Amino acid sequence: MGHRGRRKIWRSSCRATLCLTGAFGLYIATLAYPQPAFAFRLHYQQFDVWSDRPIDDHISVVLDDATRRLRTSVLYTSEQRFHVFFCNTRWRLQLHGVFHPDVGGIVIGPLTSNIYLRESDIPHDRIIPPYAGPIADAKVRPLAYYIAHEATHVMQGRAFGRFFAVTYPTWLNEGYADLVGKGGDFDLRDNLARFQAHDPLMDVARSRLYRRYHLEVAWMLEQEAVPLDTLYARPPSEDLLMAKLRAARLP
Repeated sequence: MGHRGRRKIWRSSCRATLCLTGAFGLYIATLAYPQPAFAFRLHYQQFDVWSDRPIDDHISVVLDDATRRLRTSVLYTSEQRFHVFFCNTRWRLQLHGVFHPDVGGIVIGPLTSNIYLRESDIPHDRIIPPYAGPIADAKVRPLAYYIAHEATHVMQGRAFGRFFAVTYPTWLNEGYADLVGKGGDFDLRDNLARFQAHDPLMDVARSRLYRRYHLEVAWMLEQEAVPLDTLYARPPSEDLLMAKLRAARLP
């Protein structure tokens, strides 16, 4: 191949690289600043809410409940703001959820503190699942739960660094978000018994619930009285923690 041919290939390669870099940069910008793609917006208390459909007035009740849940966290302050985006179409959730169209909600921690939620029935305080039938644990996981859960991830990023999701163990990050999201609606004794009995609901991979993670965090915070910042500073091995829970007895 001659010199001219090599230069032509090199130029084509450079153009392709520039196009890919530009496309990636545009996608990151879309994740970080999606507001122009959402036609409807409202401001309520600490929340700025955007949606691709009109926002039902009942959202104030849902957000009040989400705030009640957030106030159970030591990470919460009334000065914090939360940006919530309702993605009511599958393609929009795929786009903003980094190709996770089945999630209830998601925060892309290292890139943005935006909270993206799937299609929701705001008047009935629930998300609409991607499958037929009710969602698992629907009673303790209304729409307010999902907002509070994802807002807790935002607070974790602000307290423990934007890369907290890869710096700290999943059981701790998700267990604490589940704890705050449920706002105290969690029976420690019942869930400990379920864990010790190998209840499928406590198997995160099978149930896709965070009950076991919640149990592990609740045990450390409530039974062993470990402060949250200490727990994050020195998180125990999950294997050792589960061994402790298998042998645990509550009075």
